[in-house]
Amino acid sequence: MRETIDQWRERWDSLDQERRSRVVDVTLSATLLVYTLPPALVDPNDSAIAAPIWVATASAVVASLAMLVRRRWAAPSVVFSLVCYLFTAQAMPVSIAAYAMTAHRTVRWWQAVAALLTVGFALGNYYQPHEHPNVLVSVVRAFTTVYVAAVLGTWVRGYRDLIQRLTDDVHIREENAAARERRRIAAELHDTVTHAVTVMVLKAGMIQEDTDEEENPELARDIEDQGVRALTELRELLTVLRAGDLPSSARGVDGIPQLVADSNTTGQRVDLNFAIEGVRLSRSVEHAAYRVVQEGLNNARKHAPRATVTVTGTVSDDQLVIVIHNAAAPPRVRVFGESGYGLAGLRERIMLVGGTLAAGASAGGFTLTARIPVAPTVPEPS
Repeated sequence: MRETIDQWRERWDSLDQERRSRVVDVTLSATLLVYTLPPALVDPNDSAIAAPIWVATASAVVASLAMLVRRRWAAPSVVFSLVCYLFTAQAMPVSIAAYAMTAHRTVRWWQAVAALLTVGFALGNYYQPHEHPNVLVSVVRAFTTVYVAAVLGTWVRGYRDLIQRLTDDVHIREENAAARERRRIAAELHDTVTHAVTVMVLKAGMIQEDTDEEENPELARDIEDQGVRALTELRELLTVLRAGDLPSSARGVDGIPQLVADSNTTGQRVDLNFAIEGVRLSRSVEHAAYRVVQEGLNNARKHAPRATVTVTGTVSDDQLVIVIHNAAAPPRVRVFGESGYGLAGLRERIMLVGGTLAAGASAGGFTLTARIPVAPTVPEPS
């Protein structure tokens, strides 16, 4: 028996919402037909309006079938349920029709429709042969049969709307979280790939332009090392980003000298002055600082190759201040295209740790300034 119930439950869960609604409608219609048809066949005169058996039977059948469309139209179920009550004295279809018109919001002014339905029900109850005529009793019965069901339908409708709003909010939050995750992955990939590829392209250009063949093997090895490091970092990045943590290879301020060395090997002079000894930084702050320097050097290499670049880092007022300034680009140099995502992604990254980023032309060149709180304003990744 338990296995049979579980099988039926699995079949029910496998149905979509539309098919479930159809099953419920057909079941309800059949149940009402079984409920109202016997009284119509046995004693059709025990009702407010005496009618032949075929009329009472027809009213029961039509009222039952009208329940199939109650989700879209209220009029058929409301009208024919009242007709069925007048011919068969069965009140169940009236209560279901009153409930359906509010639960499915198929009428605009349900109070007016409920009032008309109450009046018709009260008259039918008052003129039933087996009842002693009593206006108060008929009104109370009509009110409880119609209005209680209608109010219950409004409560159910409100509950459904609340669940729908909560579900929509959850979906919106999930979409926003997915969008943030996509931006975070894009930022990590941009920073990783841009730095490595830019250095490799510049060194490849140096191989083509350099007439000293003795230096070519060393430059080729540097290109190979950059490619291996980039692939390793990408592999670890894609492995752990879905977990929301920083990769084990995520560089901090200790990786900044290597960034400077890479830039110097491309023919660009970079002066580094990072005076933050004795200051303890979190992983997220260190990684953000590393990305700031990386993006600043990438921009300088792309837009002002072979121009002098200064990188400074200081701690002031519990903030890590990083300033990257490059002089104007020398004439007739190769300038790379701009993707437009580097600074935007970097600004989002800095904002996540409670910092700010400013970039613009200054002193005949370009300056990138990042201010990052030493203690991040967001929790550390677990």
